[in-house]
Amino acid sequence: MQARKIDNATDYLAYFQKELNQREVFQHFPKIYGYYQELSETFLAVFNKKYENLFVQWAKLLAIDAQLQILLELCNHGKDDLVTDLGLTEEEIIAMIRKEHRFFYREITGLKVTQKPKVGLIYMSEE
Repeated sequence: MQARKIDNATDYLAYFQKELNQREVFQHFPKIYGYYQELSETFLAVFNKKYENLFVQWAKLLAIDAQLQILLELCNHGKDDLVTDLGLTEEEIIAMIRKEHRFFYREITGLKVTQKPKVGLIYMSEE
């Protein structure tokens, strides 16, 4: 998804909504659906709030985005496999995402969790 094709935060979140709907995640996993709604609402609130420090806002948005990305990746298996394949309950999946999102961008850029992140906007979500 390219930035020039996104007019607002709702457009950005619509991609996740569409993908998770197509995989029937919301219909079969109500707790994960509630978690997605929480992430979406928080994303919109952070996006629309005026921050004195833009970097704080970016860090918050990146942290939420990392959770959305992980959720989408975990749901690649489809409705039948999500809980079974992971061997986790919905609550455990949500807890795992909340914990692991801090290292998401480090891992997708090839760094190990034990390595210090490089200086870059993408790493701002690490707490």
